[in-house]
Formats: sequence, C-alpha cells, structure tokens
Amino acid sequence: MSLSDPRVGSARDNSTNPGLKHLIAGSNSSSGRNLLATLVPVLIWAIICSTIFIILRRKCPRVYAPRSLLKSLEPHERSVTLPNGWFNWFKDFYRIPPEFILNHASLDGYLFLRFLRVLGVICSVGVILLWPILLPLHVTGGAGNTELDALTLGNVVSHNRLYAHAILAWVYFSFVLYMVSRECVYYINLRQAYLLSPFYANRLSSRTVLYMNVPRQFLDEDRLRWMLGPSVKRIWIPQTTDELKRLVKEREQTAMRLEKAEFTLIKIANAARTKALEKADGESNRTPTSVSESDQDLKDGRANTTTKSGHAATVQLSENPEPSPVSTKEIEERSLPDVNGSVASQWITHSSRPRHRPIANYGRRVDTIKWTRNQIKKLNSKIAKVRRDQLFETDGLLPSVFVEFESHTEAQNAYQTLTHHRPLHMAQRYIGVRPFEILWDALSMSWLETIARRFLIKTFITVLIIFWAIPSAIVGIISNIRTVSEKVPFLGWIEDLPNVVLGVISGVLPAFALSLLMSIVPGILRCGVPTLTGIELYTQHAYFAFQVVQVFLITTLTSAASAAVAKLLADPSTAKDLLSQNLPKASNFYLSYFLLQSLALGSGALVQFGNLFQFHVFQKFSKNPRKTYLRWHRLQRIHWGAVFPVYTNLGVIALTYALIAPIVLGFAAVGVAFLHIVFRYNLTYVYDSEVDTRGLVYPRALMQLLLGLYFSEICMIGLFSLKGAYVPVVLTAALLVLTGLVHTSLIDALGPLLWSLPKSLTKEEDQPLMPRNRVNEYAMNNEEAEQFQQPHDFLNDEPEHIPGDIRAFEGADGAFNAMGGGLKKLISKKFKQGAPEANIALSALTEFWMRWIYPQPGQKSNFLLRWLHPEVYSDYTILRKMVPEDLPDPVYPEELGQDIYYAPSFMMKPPSLWIPRDPGGISRQEVEHCEKAIPTTDEYVSIDEKGQMAINLEEPRLVFDIDRLRY
Repeated sequence: MSLSDPRVGSARDNSTNPGLKHLIAGSNSSSGRNLLATLVPVLIWAIICSTIFIILRRKCPRVYAPRSLLKSLEPHERSVTLPNGWFNWFKDFYRIPPEFILNHASLDGYLFLRFLRVLGVICSVGVILLWPILLPLHVTGGAGNTELDALTLGNVVSHNRLYAHAILAWVYFSFVLYMVSRECVYYINLRQAYLLSPFYANRLSSRTVLYMNVPRQFLDEDRLRWMLGPSVKRIWIPQTTDELKRLVKEREQTAMRLEKAEFTLIKIANAARTKALEKADGESNRTPTSVSESDQDLKDGRANTTTKSGHAATVQLSENPEPSPVSTKEIEERSLPDVNGSVASQWITHSSRPRHRPIANYGRRVDTIKWTRNQIKKLNSKIAKVRRDQLFETDGLLPSVFVEFESHTEAQNAYQTLTHHRPLHMAQRYIGVRPFEILWDALSMSWLETIARRFLIKTFITVLIIFWAIPSAIVGIISNIRTVSEKVPFLGWIEDLPNVVLGVISGVLPAFALSLLMSIVPGILRCGVPTLTGIELYTQHAYFAFQVVQVFLITTLTSAASAAVAKLLADPSTAKDLLSQNLPKASNFYLSYFLLQSLALGSGALVQFGNLFQFHVFQKFSKNPRKTYLRWHRLQRIHWGAVFPVYTNLGVIALTYALIAPIVLGFAAVGVAFLHIVFRYNLTYVYDSEVDTRGLVYPRALMQLLLGLYFSEICMIGLFSLKGAYVPVVLTAALLVLTGLVHTSLIDALGPLLWSLPKSLTKEEDQPLMPRNRVNEYAMNNEEAEQFQQPHDFLNDEPEHIPGDIRAFEGADGAFNAMGGGLKKLISKKFKQGAPEANIALSALTEFWMRWIYPQPGQKSNFLLRWLHPEVYSDYTILRKMVPEDLPDPVYPEELGQDIYYAPSFMMKPPSLWIPRDPGGISRQEVEHCEKAIPTTDEYVSIDEKGQMAINLEEPRLVFDIDRLRY
C-alpha cells in the first residue's frame, strides 16, 4: 500500500493521477469482502441453530411446543400436535392457516405475521421491478466503483440516467402507498369484526370504561349514575391502599417464609428418618417385611406423578443430619401424637428446627414455623379490619373510576361521548382494560400531574436519544475501520490484521453491537401510562424514534462521513461529489445488519436457548416446587411494543435505499421470509400474547413505514440536485407532495375508527333485539341503499320524466344543459340504430370495466380483483366469518366479579402453601396445623427416602390464576 497515495479507504492503489476526477472516483472496494465475512458466520450459525431445533424438537416438547402440551391452557388456546418425526411435520405445519393464530393466540400476533408478509411483498415487488432496470444502470454508470459500491446510485455519473430513477420512484412508491392504504382498510374491518364478536363483546372489560382525572365532586356513585345515564350497571371507585398494600405484601412474604421453613423441616426430618431406618436395618441384619400405610400411599402417589415423557422434575437434596439410634420395631409401633412438631421431633432435636431472628422480635431467635403461623393469623385480622374500614371511608379516593354498562354498545356510546365540560377532566378514557393490565400507582395522578409527568417523560426520552447517539456513532465509525485506521496513528496496527478478521470487525461487529445497544432501550421506555396495553403502544412509538435516529440516521451519516472526512480535509471543494458518492455506499452496512437481525437473531429465537437451559439444566437444581410449577405453566410473553419497531425500521431502511441501492431489497425480502417462518412457529406453539393491544400496533407500524418513502424521496432530491438532474428533482418533489397528501388523508380517514366502534355496526349486532316493524324498516333501507350501488349504464341514461314536472330552464346554464342533454340523447339514439354491433361491443366493454371498477361481492373474483378492492372483498361481513362462533363465553366467579376493579390488595386472598409429602407423614401433620392460619396442601409433590423431589407438572393449575380469566 502506497503511503503517498492521497486517496483513502476504497479509493487507494488503483490510480496514477491524483486529480479531482480520480480523487472522487471509485476504487478497490472492500464491501464484498465485508459482506462475505458477515454472511459466512451468520449462515453457519443459522444452520447450526436449525439443526439443533430439528433434533431437539422431538425430545423437548415443553421448550418447542408448550401450547400443545400444557393442560392448564383452555381447549381453544391449545395448538394442534405436530408429528414427532424428523421432517414429516413440515407439511402439517405449512397447512396451519393464519386464521389459527387469530383465534388461538391474539389479534396482535396475527397482524404481526401479516405485517411481515406485507413487507415481504413490498420488497419482492421492488426486486422484480427495480433490479432489471436500475442494477444495469448502476453497474455501467461510469464512476469506476467496484464490488457492491458499483450497484449503488453513487456509481452513476450522467444525470440523464436519473430519469429512470424518478419514473420508477413514481411507479414503485405509488404501489407502496396503495399497499399501506388497503392494509389500513383491511385492519379496520378486521378489528371491528373481532371486537364485535361474542367472544370479545361479552367480556366484562368490553363493557367497562375507565375514566381518569375525575373531579372530586364526581367521585360519588349516585352523581355518576345521574350523569352517565340509566345504562350504568356497576361503578368501582378505587381508594388509596398504602396501608393495606403493606399488610398484604407482609403476609405474602411471611407465607413464603413459612413455606420455606416447612420444606426445610420436612427435608431434614426425612433425611434423618432414612438414616435411622438404614442404621436400624443394619443392626438387625434384616429387611422390613412391611411398610407403613402412609409410606406405601406416598410411593404409589409418587409413582403416578412421573409421566412417560419424563415431565416430572427431580431435585436432589443434600442435607442429611445425624439421626437418633432407634430400632425398626420401635419406629413401626410409635404413634403420631397430635402436637406441633411431634412427628418431626422423633427424628430431629428441637434445636434442629428452622429458626430466625425477626426484627419485630428485637432480633431474638424464634421457631420460624410457630412464629410465622402466629404472624399470619395476626395479619389476617389486620387486613380484614382495614378492608372493613375502607368500605365506609370517603377519604383517599383516587381520581379515577371504573364504570360497567349493561352492554358493550352502551359502553361504546359512553366512551365516545365528551363527559366533562372542563379541559382534561374525564377526557382521558380507556375501554377494554383488563384488571391485571392496570398500573394502580398511575391512577392517583391529577390532570396537572398527568401533564407534568408526560412532559418529563418526553424530555427524558429526547435526552436519551441525543446521548445514545454517541455509541451509535462509534458503531458507524467501526463499519469503516479500514479508513479510520489509516488516518488515526494509534490504530495503524489494524491494517496489519488478516482480511478475514478485518471483514468480521467491519461487518459482524458493528451490526451486533448496534443490535445489542437497541435491545437495552425498550426496558427504559416502559413508563408513563396507566395500562400495560398503553405501555406497549407508547413503547412502540418511542422505540421507533430510537431505531430511526440511532440505527438509521446516526449510523448512516457517521459511516458516510468517516469514509469521506479525509478527502474533505484535503480538498473541501469536492464536498458535493464526495457526498453523492459516499452516501449511497453507507447502504453496505445495512446488508450486514439485515443478515444479523433476520438470520442470526431469528435462528436464536427458533432454538430458544433460554428456555432450553431453564427447563433441562437449571430445573434439575431447583428446590422450590412453587417456582418450578409456575415456570412450567407460564408461557413466554412477547412485548409487541419492542418487536414491531425493529422490523418497521428494517422496512424503512429498505424503502429508503430502494432506488439508491436496490440490492438492499433482496436481502430484506430473504430476511423477512425467514423471520415470518420463525415467528409463525413461535406464535403457534411457544409464545403467549396475554397483553393484547387489539391490533393497534399494526396501523401505527404501517404509518411509520411511510417514513421510508419520505427519506428516500428527500435523499433522491438531494442526490439529483448534486448531480444537476433538475427535471428528476421536480418529479421527485411532486411525488413527495403526493406522499404527504396520501399520508394525511389516511390519518384523517382512519383515525376515528382506530379507537371506537361505529354505531352502524353495533346497532346491526343488536338487530335481533329490535321489534319486528323496525327490522322490516331496516331491511327496506338496506334495499334502497343497494339500488345506489348498481353499475351505471352510460348508454341508457335518459332522464326519467316525473309527471307534473315543469322542464323549464333559467339562464345560460339551463340552456346549455338542455341543449347538451338533447344532443346526447340524439347521438345515442343514432348510434344504436346505425351500428348495433358496435353498440353490443361497447356494452360488453362497459360491463367488463364495471366489473373491475365496481365489483359486487357475490360475483366471481380472482386474486387481482380482491387485491384491488379490499373494501368489497375484505368487508366487515366477510371478515366476521374468520372469528368462530363456538368460542366459549367468559365465566366469572361471583366472589371476584364484585370487586374485580378494586386494587389487588383489596381482594387478594392469602397464598396457598405447597409443601412436599414425605414417607414419614410429617407433611400431613404440618398441613393440618398450617390450615388453621393459611391454606396448605401437600398434593402433587413428594419427597422420597433418598431426598429426591417429584412434582406432578402435568396437573392443571392448582391455584386460581386471575390473569387467565378473559375479562
């Protein structure tokens, strides 16, 4: 490498003239080597992960198919079981329709898969349309770039070639705008069909409206009923429960301490009993011929807890205290006196029982089991007293109320009505909020606190975006490490590294570092709204801003600047040409980023390394049956607010570089296709979408996708201007205006339909309840409306004469209209009489075009016709059939239904203790004594003579789980 060569990076070692033309021209680019250095390890990783998945899928059903295994799921929530062969399950998995996820998982999951399909279609159409035209234009552009740099707009020298980019931008971006528009229409109809189905409309949350920032004078049930009308069924006015919350939390902690102490006692006593039996057997040199009834019952019970598939967990216990020397005959003849610790005291001393030093007892040692039992009894009494007192207190009322209406139609009417005359009072309303989604601390804010908190959160996110740009800029600089190392003296050693290592550093490392940086952000952004659903929507909005600024803008600019900064310092007059050359080259980094996000991370999501180690490694060392059981029956939740922005940003990047570097579209299409397979499998068999936004993340992602069109059009206007192509600049500027008009029109048209259900559909759902005369009137109105939808006959448009009507005309307008109508009638009559064949042909042609312009739902259709008219073939009445009618209606326990929208501490019951059953009968006596203070059981978990624990994980939910109710 020549040290006197004034060019940097990809421009070195191929020129003999240091003039301006060669200074700004292309070079021996390393983009191909960098891409290969990224592609090879990513492909190897994807192949390894796919192989692991195919092998372990047959042996680890809890990891790879929990939705078809767990009995705790409702029947309609379970997935079909796939064949257990190596490859014979491919066909059955492919046959699962997308509607299965809609009806068995969530609307969000179904729409996310649809979003990936839409993104794949957009990229595939771009490949088919743009590659045959733009890639030859770029390769033969004349700038002298090589490898991947030759495929970008920066390789085009002649401005006359840029007309193709402007025309193709109109064609391709118009297609993208139509795809987004038709998907918005499809979503609105699907959302209405889903929310108005009995499965959703009959839920308690669908009939309940949450009002926030309620004035103090309206925190009264009678006054609320007076204002909201006679359709109100129940009202919940929550109160501050700080003291109650503290007591409930203390009872929960005390109960867990008691459970842990009981487990320790049983474990120690069981080990001591086993050693005593072994020592007694050794002394008598004989084997007992009989076993106690309790021992035999336990052995039979434990044998039943281990399934054929090996789902019962086994835990090895290590503590084995020294037993007392007792003969076997004395052991068998001993009775079990009914006193605390009497059974365990036969094998261990009193000092061996679990003890601790509570602060409430001034640090003095106490027997943990006896002390916690007494504490729980005291806490139960205190909690009951506080709850009784709150029923009659009016102080501490939160400025929020939950109002249940008689039907979901009445709830929608109340939700869409402006409730209070003061600004921001009761203006913040939510419908469809389930109790477990509520963040109760956020309900205590007044309207002024809400404004202040919102302002502080936005300020925090803005500052975070600004300062997060520093590590993102470093990532962009690393992607051009070759150029940087040539100009920074202390990084000169990097040039001596092998090309393979340099390719990994500039290809894989920046993409991986950027993905790691962005994965930290969603956890920081989850704040600011009173519901988990609102948090997902807010996170989607803020995280997308993070993705666009950090992943796209900062990385692109720093990558391009680091490649051109040395040339700019050498000759600032070349800034225009350097910018037009190096900005398109920044797309090479995103090829590696696409590979990492799709193939590498997608393969990792398919293998589920975390769950694999959790259920087949860590579980073997677990000593807590409660945690083991809950972990077994709890599906992995997916947070859509953190998932959608990542892949929306990928779409934005692909659209931005669609005409600047079309090769990006091919990588995006392949990556999206692989991700669709991965997420389709995981949503069908692995993930649980308990927090459901009812599809609101989908239209927001579609609107955000249009940002890629704005970026692309602005970049092309700038690049065209730098190259002196002024006519393409005007064409692209007009396209930019069209994009803005379509975008704003979509927001204005669809905005009101995103959050509310129209009365035309809610009334239609209530039609069976109408009187007979109103039903007939409704049908007549529909028939009249259908008459206006018939195709217009342009050849038979004679004005109908109404008897008694005076055909007088006034002024010039009337005269011209009369003359035009008469002339049109005369020409039509002559045309029919003089050319009947042409009249027939014209009628057939008109009928053909009317079929494509105004199709009828009942006529035969094809794919293109259905794609062009989503308002006809994806109408509410058609999409309603996708939601089955046989889904079960929600059933609510009476004791929970009355208090479900109060704070959890107001209705939370004492936790149920779960201890293992032992052969010596210790657990049975401990259960009997603990039951006096707190519910306790020793069923479905046992510990044998060797200290190994067996849990019946096949048993459905042992404790009532409020989260699983479809409120």
